[in-house]
Amino acid sequence: MAFITIGDPTIYSTFFYLYDRLLETNPGLEIDIIPGVSSINASAALAGISLGLADEKIAVLPATYVENLRDILAEFDTVVLMKVHKVFGRVRELLEDLHLLQNAVYVSRAGMGDEKIIRDIVALKEDDLNYFSVLIVRR
Repeated sequence: MAFITIGDPTIYSTFFYLYDRLLETNPGLEIDIIPGVSSINASAALAGISLGLADEKIAVLPATYVENLRDILAEFDTVVLMKVHKVFGRVRELLEDLHLLQNAVYVSRAGMGDEKIIRDIVALKEDDLNYFSVLIVRR
């Protein structure tokens, strides 16, 4: 049996719901996990930006975690927000407040035929927003 997933099965993947359930019902089951290229890494490579250099700190968060985003953006050199489509308006307003709009890159559907890389997130339209989206902000 095989379970194929987009990206890496260990990062925000539905794979582990199945994995945990299978091991719960059959503790002796041998399961091999083959890593993939995460949307985090694929997006940074497509945008041609580094996620971290030397001792820089990187935070990777689901975008729904926006309550403390101001603090996180102040503490980390790079912040990667996963699946940002539902809260994009709120995030864009915060980035504008912090004068970080020019430091953000939006990538949707990384590695897929219709991938998009948008560096001017002010110009981002509702139609550009996608479930498979990543917003990378570097200070």
